[in-house]
Amino acid sequence: MPLGHISLPTTPSTYKPMRDFYLATLTPLGYTVYEEQEGVFFGLQSNHNPDFWLHCAPPGSAELPLVDRSLTAEENRKILGGRTHLAFTVGGKKAVEAWFRNAVKAGGIPNGEPGERPEYVKGYYAAFVLDPLGNNVEVVHFNPCWLQVMKMVPGIAIAVFGAVAGHFALGYAKAAGWV
Repeated sequence: MPLGHISLPTTPSTYKPMRDFYLATLTPLGYTVYEEQEGVFFGLQSNHNPDFWLHCAPPGSAELPLVDRSLTAEENRKILGGRTHLAFTVGGKKAVEAWFRNAVKAGGIPNGEPGERPEYVKGYYAAFVLDPLGNNVEVVHFNPCWLQVMKMVPGIAIAVFGAVAGHFALGYAKAAGWV
């Protein structure tokens, strides 16, 4: 079954930076605000499906520290530890590149420039940033070679069928004395 939704935790002091970051980085991917109760929860939807949420811990809960913008992603990960990894799928390499530029502009810390990831699998093109709380956010365009071949199959099948049908039609026309 596909994932229904995900909700990331925030705290009263981190709610606004997280909200602003995700609003800025997911709106270009087609997300719109589904519902918000300021400082409590924030939901975004894609294709009329509210699948991305932020939820705020009650006042008095332990605070979650924000990333230190003066440090690299690796340095922040050492301080903050492992956080959540999210990946959003887009339709092409240019969309990955545009998202990355936008995410860095919105305050994300670069954690992997746009590019092929052959160590994952051929055809995996992705970029990564850390959000304000250090979650690793990825945008990926996955177009493996087997999928590229599958996309060509209908055209190849039509060409082969046309060639075979033409061969038989020409043979029939010769046998009938038409050619």
